[in-house]
Amino acid sequence: MTASTLAELVANPYAAKSYIVILEPYDGSTTTTVYLSDRGYVSGPSESPANTYFAPRVMEALNFQRSMFQSGKLGGQSIPSFGSIVLSNADGGLDDFATYAWDNRDVEVKIGEKGADLSKHFTIFKGKTKSVEFNDLEVNVIIRDGQDSFTRTFPPNVYGGTGGTDGSSIMAGISKPLCFGEVYNISPVLVDEANNIYQVHDGQIEAIDAVYENGAEISGFTTDLANGRFTLSTAPTGVITADVQGAKPSGSYKTSVADIIRFIASEYAGFTDPGDFDTTSFSDLNTANNSTVGVYVPEKTDILEVLDQLANSIGAFYGFNRSGKFNVGRLIVPTGTADLELDTTNIIELQRQPTSIPNYRVNVQYKKNYTVFNEDTLDASAADRDFQTRPSAIATATSAGVQTVYPNSEILTVDSRLVGSSPASTEATRLASLYGSQRDIYRVRVKTQPFTLKLNDVVEITFPRYDLSGGKLFRVISLFEDAAVNEVELELWG
Repeated sequence: MTASTLAELVANPYAAKSYIVILEPYDGSTTTTVYLSDRGYVSGPSESPANTYFAPRVMEALNFQRSMFQSGKLGGQSIPSFGSIVLSNADGGLDDFATYAWDNRDVEVKIGEKGADLSKHFTIFKGKTKSVEFNDLEVNVIIRDGQDSFTRTFPPNVYGGTGGTDGSSIMAGISKPLCFGEVYNISPVLVDEANNIYQVHDGQIEAIDAVYENGAEISGFTTDLANGRFTLSTAPTGVITADVQGAKPSGSYKTSVADIIRFIASEYAGFTDPGDFDTTSFSDLNTANNSTVGVYVPEKTDILEVLDQLANSIGAFYGFNRSGKFNVGRLIVPTGTADLELDTTNIIELQRQPTSIPNYRVNVQYKKNYTVFNEDTLDASAADRDFQTRPSAIATATSAGVQTVYPNSEILTVDSRLVGSSPASTEATRLASLYGSQRDIYRVRVKTQPFTLKLNDVVEITFPRYDLSGGKLFRVISLFEDAAVNEVELELWG
């Protein structure tokens, strides 16, 4: 009987599997669709696409790697996923691929049983191509998920230098600032010096809570919330800063990590909301932590850097699932029922990886001060001088007894964009629980269940070594899948 689900198919070791690859490069005038397979396939008249020949050129349907974080860390910059598809080209039949444009073009890989209908071939990857590489015998199609879209220049809009709120000629090409959530003491852009007009965000904002001159609050200003600007009633003689509640697209003020990431991905990275999003994962992250955060982007960077600042504030990660949808999640201690159980019957290789010494204290920096003053620069009437002269406030949580067991234990410092002391203290306590205990990392290679696991899934290992004989739960933090050998290599944390 033909498998009716992907899980049913990959769980059957006797099923003769076939692969289908659909590529959509640009041929110089339009997007063209290329249908390929590993065995040769013709779709039926009632299928979509109908009566279509899938040329037998697929040698290696998919090898693909995705990681929650950089290797050896559980934090820091997220890692874009990558992989490749190897196609046979000994006869030169794919030489035209060299004339096509491959950057950011759609690709889909499906798996099914030999002879099964197209509808019974299940998607195991949906993403983008990056480029193609040739040798005399093969074409290697480099694939990735959508995360390369986050390397775009950010903020995208610049001042034209035509005068007024478009900036003077000297400002031509300078980025228009962006502001999300709640930020403090930011340095706005003086966009129209003659009229004392400043800009904090390229678009509608929620509010400008306060304006300061050399740290002293002033009242002589009017706001233009629709355009993210304010105007001073008199020319200043000192440094102007402001506390701002930022982007309010279509009248909806965004304050949480999940909501701001979702907005940035749709507004600035080109993804369609909700079609390109795993909306459930965003709802789940808001349930886990919807605390107010804030980030100010006054000059050129990239989207990836800003998303990392937000995600790392609450221990979150982001990426793309097998269907090519953008999703988010949060690292927590593995609990509950395992998504996959591994033991000596399916483990090919198990290696215990080096791990970090537990941290005896966690410092979460919050309420970031975007303009730090020297004491002698502040106005005599400046309020909250302690905050004005420091980069942030700090919430601390300590794990008792860690230094007794680990004398070289260090402090873990998290540069968060949280704005409240209570949420920062809660996150510090959570991280102290995570990193104040010994956590193990294993790399395991298995010949079971490829193409079904995803990042943050729970795996149970039962093994006669490393104190695993009674079974232990882990989180999947990295995985590499290889269709050529039907194996998966996992990096597990727990």
